[in-house]
Amino acid sequence: MKWSSRFLLALAALVHLGLLVGWRWQMPLVPYFFDATVLSGGRGLDFYSIYQAGYNARHGADVYESDPAKIAIAVPYFTPYRYLPIVAYTAGAALSLFSPLTAYKIWVVVVELTLLLCVFITYRRARDRDLFARLAAMWLCFTPYYLELFMGQFSLVQGALVFGMLCLTPLPPSPDDDEAVVRRGGSRNASPPLPKRALPLRERGPGGEASWWFDALWLASVLWKINTIVFAPVFLRLRRFRALVVTTSVVALTTIPYFLIFPAHLRDFLLNNFGNRVTHHELGNLGLRQLIFEILAAAGASPGLQRLAQLALVALVLGVSILITFYPTRLSLRPFHLEFGRWDLGFPPSTFHLPPFTLLSLWLTAFFLISPQIWEHHYVMLLPVLVMAYWQKPNWFVIIVWLLLALPTPFGFIGLQPVIAANHDLRAFLLEPVWQPLLQHASKAVPTLMLFLYLALPVMPRLSHKPTR
Repeated sequence: MKWSSRFLLALAALVHLGLLVGWRWQMPLVPYFFDATVLSGGRGLDFYSIYQAGYNARHGADVYESDPAKIAIAVPYFTPYRYLPIVAYTAGAALSLFSPLTAYKIWVVVVELTLLLCVFITYRRARDRDLFARLAAMWLCFTPYYLELFMGQFSLVQGALVFGMLCLTPLPPSPDDDEAVVRRGGSRNASPPLPKRALPLRERGPGGEASWWFDALWLASVLWKINTIVFAPVFLRLRRFRALVVTTSVVALTTIPYFLIFPAHLRDFLLNNFGNRVTHHELGNLGLRQLIFEILAAAGASPGLQRLAQLALVALVLGVSILITFYPTRLSLRPFHLEFGRWDLGFPPSTFHLPPFTLLSLWLTAFFLISPQIWEHHYVMLLPVLVMAYWQKPNWFVIIVWLLLALPTPFGFIGLQPVIAANHDLRAFLLEPVWQPLLQHASKAVPTLMLFLYLALPVMPRLSHKPTR
């Protein structure tokens, strides 16, 4: 390993240590993060949600109930529980055996060990040690991770499950293969990686053990945090029908009976996970849909136009993702053209197929574009996508996207922080000057859109101008 790579690793370790110190002794970092500021430094808000749900489960109460008049409150503060019931009856119930503060500290240790496990797996699989140094820095120097610890969130574990899935998919030839390492002065097979088991595109075929783990990790991720249900089109594309049936069945068998017994909050569960719309100002919401809402609101758009814009964005992102997922195989031998006046949208014949890891990355990034609620700590789920994208093809574009997502938002560097610190309920109002909240929302939404386009553009249809006669 070069001395520059050793220096990068040491620097990354120091930055990561700084994030941990900032979690333990809060005040140095709190002013630079919206969630930490609006909560006045109160840690563990999201963790206490799952703790309270687990406490309810152990005492026979509805895990989604948050009314103090109906349940015994075991935590100092919490948000209403919104995940699948099975998480409350397993992880939540186990953690609620400890005191709230002790359980929160245990969870922080679990999250940190999970991140270090991802770094270790990267080390074992990367043959180029200089490349590993850069990948490790991407894992360790990611400021949304501070909020992951601060909130006691569950997104990093979800990201680790996604990383496991990506590691079990076949990769095209990359700069990390034997020949490339030798050309850069390394030694062939100097540090053997973990076995790169090839995942077949179809249900039947070789690689059965890796295929089983691939399916199991997806099932675990859907049960843990249901957002990876967006991988279903990829499994359909890979003809992994058994995994689709098993995952659907397990989710149904662990969820439907629960809501038959406790039906009171079924509507809240569906709205929280599938039906929320962007209808008001929310400074902490850093998704693309919120950015579109804020731009149109600043321009004086009507509610009807707002709804139309939201629907159009979701339809466009889903349409592009579905086209990319299925087009190369379904239409590769049947090219066709769509004419729009002087413009010609061509779908040329192609034998190019995106590998499964790119399709998974594309759909996870699409989720960030279409979800109505994206908070800063959620972006740790994009870390495996960024790491794998750079690992496969090291380039400055991915590094720029990673850097924009890794840095804190402008919140603590412009006039927003003092206002929010003094008035904690201003999230629901338009703040002045308008460019400041717009910059805040764009700081994460725009790089996410850049990542989506980076993953999508290699197989997008070609738009050309027809010459006039």
